[in-house]
Amino acid sequence: MRRAGELALWSAVLLLLAACASDRYRPTPETDALRRGIVLDALGQIGRPYRFGGTTPDGFDCSGLVQYIYALQGLSVPRTTREQFKAGDRIKLAHAEPGDLLFYSFGKRRIDHVAIYLGEGQAVHAPSTGKSVIVAPVGNRWWMDRYRDAVRVIR
Repeated sequence: MRRAGELALWSAVLLLLAACASDRYRPTPETDALRRGIVLDALGQIGRPYRFGGTTPDGFDCSGLVQYIYALQGLSVPRTTREQFKAGDRIKLAHAEPGDLLFYSFGKRRIDHVAIYLGEGQAVHAPSTGKSVIVAPVGNRWWMDRYRDAVRVIR
């Protein structure tokens, strides 16, 4: 019984701290479950091959992976990286939650890559031809040199 009381107390403390946070995002049990589902579904695609224009486990490109994973959770997002970038609200990387989208630029300052943030400083990417879906640290210098913005689609 004491353990249940301690858990209830810590839950109340965490809720109060979350309410005081400066980020306007307020998770609900539904959005938390949705985010957990996105993370688990994304992790389930690790090792799947990259395929330009791919939207299925037979082969994904980056935006196809995002569209597929979100659809598994009943969410509709646009098909292309640039459209996905416009589909949500820009947020600071420090405020990213699991399931948020991270956008990168490999070219002339345009958005041309998207990844799914997993939390704990990790993201799932469908990186490029000849590779497969991977988990990579967000803070990795190679990725950070190309990082442009984070976007929240789940509200």
